[in-house]
Amino acid sequence: MKPQSDVFEIIKRTSRLLQTGVVKGEPAWFKAVLAHPPSTADAVQRVDIVKLRKKHPHLSVKKMMKPMEIVYPEDRIRKLFYRQHPWELTRPRIVVEQDALDFQRCDWSKLEQEYKGLDGESVVQRTLWLIRKKRLSQDEAYDIARKEFYSLRVKETIERQTAEEEARMFGAVFSKSYNQRGIENEAASLEEWKTRAQSVTKRMRSRFGMAGDEEDEAGREAEMDN
Repeated sequence: MKPQSDVFEIIKRTSRLLQTGVVKGEPAWFKAVLAHPPSTADAVQRVDIVKLRKKHPHLSVKKMMKPMEIVYPEDRIRKLFYRQHPWELTRPRIVVEQDALDFQRCDWSKLEQEYKGLDGESVVQRTLWLIRKKRLSQDEAYDIARKEFYSLRVKETIERQTAEEEARMFGAVFSKSYNQRGIENEAASLEEWKTRAQSVTKRMRSRFGMAGDEEDEAGREAEMDN
């Protein structure tokens, strides 16, 4: 059978099958592919094994047919930033876009944006802008963006602390932080465990007739309290 070179052939065949009633319902992909058909040039890419053999004589055919790894310049910057600042990954981020045009509202001639919160991606995009517009090396551009990031983080921290102090001055009462609640829950669990352990120890002593010395028992309880 002759291989099909036209990427639209599958759409034509599916349409005919739908019209003749062979296929009862439209496939889930049919309308999407019909509205946005793939480009013929991009959809069919043939590998010239002969040329690849000459260029890479030590590669096997299996490795030649393996899809190439897609790497973008920003991937290296993003990987470097989050390796140096792993705690930035724990910060909550908003990934929802209203109209998928948020990138058009960002002006990366400065790091601080009106429509986007400060995060690692801000450093990545700012670095790329400096590389393209200012003709800087990646190390120089990244160093500038990183220092700007630190300055804005300090500014955010000061603004947040100032707002909290002003609110407390006017009588605002804040609930306990997650860290405070976690420490209190941990202390309560440890106290519960200590009480349960003491109860089990007393039952075992009474069961096996090991009364023990009261002073030794008091000393053990003091050690458990510490």
